[in-house]
Parts: sequence; structure tokens; C-alpha cells
Amino acid sequence: MAYANPDLLIEVEWLCDHLDDEDLVIVDCQWDANAYLRAHIPNAVMRPGHPFVKKLEEDGTISAHMPDAEEFAQMKKEMGITPDKLVVCYDEWGNHFASRLWWLLTHHGHERVKVLNGGWQAWVSSKCQVSFTEIKPQIFESVSVSQCDSRAVVDVKELMNNYNNPLWQVVDVRSEDEYNGKDESWGNERLGHIPGAIHLEWKEMLKDSEEEQGVKIFKNDVEMEQRLQHSGVSKDKTIVVHCQSGVRAASMAFSLTLMGYEDVRVYDGSMEEWANMDDTPLEI
Repeated sequence: MAYANPDLLIEVEWLCDHLDDEDLVIVDCQWDANAYLRAHIPNAVMRPGHPFVKKLEEDGTISAHMPDAEEFAQMKKEMGITPDKLVVCYDEWGNHFASRLWWLLTHHGHERVKVLNGGWQAWVSSKCQVSFTEIKPQIFESVSVSQCDSRAVVDVKELMNNYNNPLWQVVDVRSEDEYNGKDESWGNERLGHIPGAIHLEWKEMLKDSEEEQGVKIFKNDVEMEQRLQHSGVSKDKTIVVHCQSGVRAASMAFSLTLMGYEDVRVYDGSMEEWANMDDTPLEI
């Protein structure tokens, strides 16, 4: 057995040997620019904006939803990403911010995008070269607005109509306490989980996930499949993943796609939206 889509992952050794490839864009998805300026992978550009990569409201606050096509196209332009580029994403947080950018790029039709296995910690632990020089990407005049894949995302109306559909599975990837309404309200008006939702925390797809400073590579295919089967996640159903804000959900979407689960969708509004509405069901 092997990953169904191994090309989604890239290893440190390969990247170390290809840093100067002309068709390569490495995107540092760390929490903020200060982390990037302290040290980063050579030639990496810093992802602009907030790590959640959400649409900005008129007052500058981030919304519960992804950027629209025009806003995301501008973001790609600022990173120097054109359709021909191979994009490699990484962060120092178990790659859930990197997976968020992977998911959005994939949703917007970019075909060549990968996640660095183990992220920043794997790079440093391998004693690869680091850089302290800020990279200004090449900015192209035109902005390419891509056609989005509507199958990759679910909105609150569609989920309300299908959360109890026997052909669907809702997978809640938050912590156990969040799922059970015992901790981490994140300011939500209500606590709990969507009725019938499977609980499978996103970190369970990673090795050494509880070690904050450890190298968090993805589990191998056998370990992943055993955990997915134990949780009851089925390849034969439409799988909708969510968390609090859609970031951890993107990490699980990456893992499921890596393993060959074909109909995987992200509820981007997640609990930031669902738990703050009056007519959405929750149970504890």
C-alpha cells in the first residue's frame, strides 16, 4: 500500500537540491512576517496577509470565508505565482497553514502545488541552509482569475440540507474538548458539534503531533488508513471536513486527498459561522 497521491507531498531532500529551479515558488506560510524575517528557506517568499487566508471585510477584519476569485488572484500575483509554477508550501505549525494555501490554490485550479513534509522543523533538522534575506517575488502585470472548483467547498445552506444525509459524512477535526463543548469556545455563542459528526482531530494524521517543537511529518499510508477506518471515515461517501475557521479542516482535506479520498469538501465557515447562527443544530 502507498499514498494514492504521493505527488502532493515533497521531501526536504528534493527541495534542498532544487532551490534554484526557475519554475519553483516556495511560500513560507508561518504565522507572521516576523517569523519569516528571522529565518526561512532560501528563495522562499512570505505569504501575504493573515495566515487563515480569508476574505477581508470592508473594515479590514477577516471574515469566516475564503477570498473571492479576484482577491485571491491578487494574492497569487503578490507571491509571483503563475499557472506554470510549481508551488511548495510550508510552515512551522504542523503544516495546517501550508495546507490552507494548498487547498485554496487547488480550489482555484492551480495544478502544481505541494506541501513540504515536516515543514520548517524538518528543514532545520536536516541542517539545510537557511536565509535571512527577504525575497521580493517577480510581479507580473496581468492577474489571472481562475475558475473555482465548486465541489471543493460546502456552504452553510448546503450543509444544513445534507448533514444528516446517509451519503454524507461530516468530520469535525477540532480537539476533543472543542467537539464535546468543554473548552475553547473561541467566542462562539454556542458550543458542541454538528449532530452525527465524526470526531477525528487533524493532528492525528501527523507523527509526534503533541511535540510542539518536534518534526511533524505525515504518518505513513498504513497508519493513516488504520486511523481513518477506526474513526469510520468512508471513501464511498461525500466527506465534509470542518473545524473552527477552516484552517485545520484544510489539513485534513490534504490528508484525505493524499490517501485517495475523492469527494472531500471543506465547510469553510466552520464553527465560526455554524455555532453563531440561531437555526443550526448542535449537540454535546
